[in-house]
Amino acid sequence: MKANFKLSLCLWAMVILVGDPFVDFASGGTHSAFLRVNSGIHATLVTDCTLYAAANGNDSNDGTKHVDGTIHPKTLTGAAAATVPGSVVCLLGGRYELSCTFNVPNSGTSSAWITYKSYGDGDALIVWMGGFTCGDYPMIKIDSTGATGRPTNYLQFIGLTLDGLGTALDGFSCRSNHDLHFYNNTISNTGGAGIQTVDCNYVISDHNIIHHNGYVLPGSPGGYSWTSGISYNNNTCNDTYTGFHFVAANNIIVGEVDQSQMIQPPPRLTPTDGNGVTVDIDQACATPPSALVVNNVVYGNGGRCFIANSAASVWVVNNTCYRNDLDTLQPDIGSLTTSNSNNVFFVNNISVSWQTTNPPFDKRNTNTNITYAQNLYWGGPCYADPSPGTDFCSGNSNFIPKDPQFVGPLPYFDGAAAGQFKTSRPPSVLTPVNNASSGCTGSVPACDIAGPFAVVSTSPAYNQGIDPATLTADQNIKWDLATWVYKDISGKTRTAGVNWDLGALAH
Repeated sequence: MKANFKLSLCLWAMVILVGDPFVDFASGGTHSAFLRVNSGIHATLVTDCTLYAAANGNDSNDGTKHVDGTIHPKTLTGAAAATVPGSVVCLLGGRYELSCTFNVPNSGTSSAWITYKSYGDGDALIVWMGGFTCGDYPMIKIDSTGATGRPTNYLQFIGLTLDGLGTALDGFSCRSNHDLHFYNNTISNTGGAGIQTVDCNYVISDHNIIHHNGYVLPGSPGGYSWTSGISYNNNTCNDTYTGFHFVAANNIIVGEVDQSQMIQPPPRLTPTDGNGVTVDIDQACATPPSALVVNNVVYGNGGRCFIANSAASVWVVNNTCYRNDLDTLQPDIGSLTTSNSNNVFFVNNISVSWQTTNPPFDKRNTNTNITYAQNLYWGGPCYADPSPGTDFCSGNSNFIPKDPQFVGPLPYFDGAAAGQFKTSRPPSVLTPVNNASSGCTGSVPACDIAGPFAVVSTSPAYNQGIDPATLTADQNIKWDLATWVYKDISGKTRTAGVNWDLGALAH
């Protein structure tokens, strides 16, 4: 990791921001106050704006706040065109309708990032209205390979709500860029991923809610749905830094599915993805780009909780995976999976299977140097190819084979019914699972609503976590782990031997 990216990681960990995302996850279209994370969230407005955008903005405006306190906003496109390194574009509350992909036009610099974020006076709701008629269908695209050929790096997106209305491909899409942050966003109803990167580097996805993505409609183009909630694909090798190039931290991912077999030509007849998080294919190089997947709550998805596929140097730490693998077209896939990967660490995770045929941990194809330390599994045996094979978790001191005893109440999943990923949704005011955490700061959407997945004091996962930094001698990995692992998803400090529970939450 470059020195400036190291600095950005440190600063990122200290950010406290404002937003109140909500979205109608169930209907796939109608916007409603479905998810309310915190009350009174709009009491504080963002104060560092240099440009303002509004759903009813006018590009004849200068896009600034005048000395009399009045705001003269541009459109989102107009404000973006006016950005320079260091610009902070604040989106006023409202419904921003995209008739086509919003291609981010300008790049920041390593010392002056460009930021797009919610102003805090209401939800900045960005809605895809392009159907299947415009471009290549992602909602917000950061692409250095487009018509201009200009790099668009050093960008961050904060507190936005994206609704794909079932026809957008991805929420955020990166192609051949580096240094991107996606923080505190809510992304739903796309036909692909919430956050998708291809040929990118140095990307952070932190405290996002990603829900009900990957569903195909009649007319969906080929290429839809064959992805995951967060997908880091074809990861590039730009340097020799051994620390983390990709981070997926503190996200809640629910209801993802892979239905690409419905639109892909034969012989691809079964799905392969629909996972919560995928680290998929590192480009060949002497120092492959490392990735960290930490503090995520992933449940009710059609595919796996996480997979490292043809990847190297991946750390999977303190995640809570609960009843994924709900797609009966993938009857024996696992929850936390490696496939053709090496140097992967699974530390302090909780993995609960839906069916006994879905291993909570599994290894597919050829893997080397896979390390497991202090993981809890429940609901089925672990196995490697050929399945089901021998339960490699059983009798292994690195695994705890017990019910995690969550605080609850938890989302309900029938023991046999097909298609339950369709109705999986994040905790909300409409479901009685909102246990606020005293460790929350700011307005992080994944913060207050993760509480049901904490463990009770009698849980076998209670205070059983270890410091993952003790498992490596690599100083870059140690430094980067310190940025992320010493707080849980709700911002509560965790300390080994004091309150380091397994899973995404500490007591």
